[in-house]
Amino acid sequence: MVSPEAERAREAGDGPGTAGDVREAETPGRPEAPEAVGSPEAPGTSGDGHGGDEQAGDGRPSPGGGPEGGGGGTTLWRNHDFLRLWAGQALSQAGSQISYVAIPLVAVVTLGASATEMGVLGALVRLPMLGFLLFGVYVDRMRKRPVLIWTDLGRAVVLALVPLLYVMDSLTLGALYAVVFALSLLSVLFQVAYRSYFPSLVPLSHLAEGNGKLQLSESLAQTAGPGAASALLKVMAAPMLILIDVFSYLFSAAAVLLIRRPEARPEPDDETAGSVHRAIWAGFRWVMTQPMIRPLAIASGLYSFFVMGAMQSIYILFLLRGGPDLPPEWVGAVMATGGVGAILGATLSVRTMRRLGLGPTLLWSTVIGNCSLLLVPFASGSAWTAAVMLGASQFVVWACNQVFFVSNMTLVQSITPPRLQARVIGTIYSLGLIPAPLGALGAGLLGDAVGLRFAILVAVVAGAILPILLLVFSPIPGTKEIPAGPRE
Repeated sequence: MVSPEAERAREAGDGPGTAGDVREAETPGRPEAPEAVGSPEAPGTSGDGHGGDEQAGDGRPSPGGGPEGGGGGTTLWRNHDFLRLWAGQALSQAGSQISYVAIPLVAVVTLGASATEMGVLGALVRLPMLGFLLFGVYVDRMRKRPVLIWTDLGRAVVLALVPLLYVMDSLTLGALYAVVFALSLLSVLFQVAYRSYFPSLVPLSHLAEGNGKLQLSESLAQTAGPGAASALLKVMAAPMLILIDVFSYLFSAAAVLLIRRPEARPEPDDETAGSVHRAIWAGFRWVMTQPMIRPLAIASGLYSFFVMGAMQSIYILFLLRGGPDLPPEWVGAVMATGGVGAILGATLSVRTMRRLGLGPTLLWSTVIGNCSLLLVPFASGSAWTAAVMLGASQFVVWACNQVFFVSNMTLVQSITPPRLQARVIGTIYSLGLIPAPLGALGAGLLGDAVGLRFAILVAVVAGAILPILLLVFSPIPGTKEIPAGPRE
């Protein structure tokens, strides 16, 4: 669960043409003679179905592990540790969506915030996201499970201040600013630890299935959460509604606390132990020397600048005044089609990967999703026609987003050395976040100068085509199996 809008940090690796995570090898280039996960020759993929606490040579659970220690067996439904993590995150994501609606309402309705004050609130939500690189360094140096537990408890305590101060008639905008900033800071730390901890709970052969399940629950929360929050607002004040999110954090902490698999203390990295800068550089250098990861990382920055930054910043204004001229009440319906597409995409992601192979899935989810963006600048005609074109674009983009994200995350987690998981994730999230504000500024200036439709067209063409070209001229399309990275 994340603070309002803080979950957008995940968008750094969400969309077609973006990268979700990666990892660092001892030597530049693709790992020597990688085996396909699940093939008879792959290290750590054989087992007798026993020994739930056994781990493969890379520190991950052995694919033969049984449910006793959460090893997994033949299905993740028997992996109790994964089910605990999944249950905690599913409820936490639902709670996050309630806060996503409730906190802005607290600021506007309860505290009477102005447009400028809402801008400050939004900036405070996003500011801690710049810490992804730094947090990745420190998370790689510590056990991740305690980080998850303490950040969940910390977020529960911080968020509980809102209803407490409201009941005491002491809630101020300054206090809300402090809560939102602390909540976002803890959420960024949680996100880095969560994405780098999950691979230790499941066999390599089940990474795709696990990512698919986690993504499906997140998509369901994003689709149903705002509607549930709106319904609850009829019987509860917005500050009190936040208590639901508080309890979801406590549930998530308890679920992680019940995970039984022991987590070894990370081995010290003598090369970077004395320097944060060298540690950050080690993660970035690995990303940029991996032929399977480098194009995804560069595409992430391009997609962030042109689509997440430029297009999305003027998207609503374009719908209302840029040509489609939709009635305001239709905008929500157009946006809702994206949630439906996200659920479908998360449901079909693993099947698609198994049918097409890893590389083709990454490529075609990017091609189809990115090209569907072209419907946006060409949406015209009657309001109904424009709405159908825009809704279709939202549906396809978000469906492809989920397929891409699950495939991309599985690739990254499969080949990234455990000692670098958090730093690589932090690197990719940063690449997907930093360009967006610059793109938003550029889109606003271009829209004022040449018109909203042309600005949207420029953003979409560049943001769609450039990532596709990067993937086409990379090793990704020819990679059918999930490569197993070097063992450490």
